[in-house]
Amino acid sequence: MSTTGPSTPPDPPDPHRLARQSVRWAIIGVVVSSVLAVVGIYQSSHDGGGGVTGGSSSSSTSGSASGSVSGGDSASGSTTGDGGTDGTTTGGATEGTTDGTTTGGATAGGTTAGGTSGASDSAGTSGGLGTTDDSGNDGLTADERALRDTLNTDQWSRDSCAHTEWRGADAALYCTVTTVDQYGVSGSGKASVIMYGTKSDRDAVFQSYAARLQPGDCEAQTNAYGTWRENNTGDSAGDVVCFLSDTGQYVFLCSYYDRPALVQISGPDHTSLAAWWHTMEPVFSS
Repeated sequence: MSTTGPSTPPDPPDPHRLARQSVRWAIIGVVVSSVLAVVGIYQSSHDGGGGVTGGSSSSSTSGSASGSVSGGDSASGSTTGDGGTDGTTTGGATEGTTDGTTTGGATAGGTTAGGTSGASDSAGTSGGLGTTDDSGNDGLTADERALRDTLNTDQWSRDSCAHTEWRGADAALYCTVTTVDQYGVSGSGKASVIMYGTKSDRDAVFQSYAARLQPGDCEAQTNAYGTWRENNTGDSAGDVVCFLSDTGQYVFLCSYYDRPALVQISGPDHTSLAAWWHTMEPVFSS
């Protein structure tokens, strides 16, 4: 399963590539400056009769480069005269078609449910407005921990949940989900679960995918939108979009009528993805 999907908001420029290019030019600048300094010292020593006395010469060079991109990814690199370098990157996922990110995978948006998002998914997009809480060491915000604690532990591995970024979301997680179908066959994959402040905020993201598609049955076709129903009651529980992302991943992005949430999954086979989607119920335990 994947969380990224190219049909939703486009992926930002690769921060790793930008950082590598910046650091490369900085290193070249340091090397050239150092060579010129050595040549100058050599020439001075020869002009003065083979030595330098009564004076001193010194040279120092430094270079730095940094690059940043929107969409929740940033990268920076620096090089100093002593040859030290460092680079850091941070980033997130998409249903960028798995919503918002890869919604759906691709699942409507971007998600990479989320590479991390992972990332991403897709799908990556900027977002994540949750309040940070330094009391934990899991990398999650307080809002993300609250979202994690509502998930059905019979299927969702809460310990696996990692932060991901979705456009405008209060909290977004990318987690491992393990289900069992009606024949007792176990299936495992990754999914993104995203919570917004209001249903209107959520709908704005969902409709950005649905508006490009035609009404249809996501179980029988792709590139469509419709409603999904609870397995036990048959009642309509939310809307769903499904599509084939630019990366060749099928994405399902689902909304919920009772809360401002989205869930996204994605995978390489439409039939298998639809079957696994049906076993993911309920997502929320509270």
